[in-house]
Amino acid sequence: MDKEAGDRTFEIWLLGDSNPKQWQSVLSTPLDPRHPARHNIWTPVLDVIQDAAFRKSRQRVDTLSLYIRNAIENPDEKPRSNVVEWGPSMTGEIDDLRMSISEHHPIVLFSFGAFAFESARRSQGEEPSRPYSYWGARALGNEFRKRIEVFDPTVTNLLPLLHVSISRGRFIQAHEQYCDQAGANYFEFAGTHIADKLLEHRQALHVWIS
Repeated sequence: MDKEAGDRTFEIWLLGDSNPKQWQSVLSTPLDPRHPARHNIWTPVLDVIQDAAFRKSRQRVDTLSLYIRNAIENPDEKPRSNVVEWGPSMTGEIDDLRMSISEHHPIVLFSFGAFAFESARRSQGEEPSRPYSYWGARALGNEFRKRIEVFDPTVTNLLPLLHVSISRGRFIQAHEQYCDQAGANYFEFAGTHIADKLLEHRQALHVWIS
């Protein structure tokens, strides 16, 4: 399984969790389009983004250029969810992510789930470090709302999205907790807010199909 897919110089990055242990010898890339996880966690958000962008500006995001990687490759190296201090192997992974972001300066870094978000936070030197169990659906939603409000196209904007929680048994709770609203639709909520910010700064962003 390749470590990455897409164009590192593209301004939108997707950061997944880790290689799917059972399928990494079969799949080709992180968030491989053949794996259902991609279509549970990303496709519904993307659909809202594309619909809103086209309706408002007749533009669409160039999804063929998206840069995609996981926080770590080897799932066996993933630390326990309640541990704050991560081991040396994780330090190397975080440093690799940090250097890649520093070199290529993505404008939007979407992280999928608690572990990917905490990994991205650490790569950007955000404090304090947390055990990734800290980042439940409600906490991730709070971070998304805070970060999307101050979106700045001159820096890397880390925006946390949901991972497996949105496709498991407590999916209704995940929608409501992330959006902090009863009956909410997470996909509509996140996709609409993202589209609005991309369109607000569309002249500064080079993410559109030309």
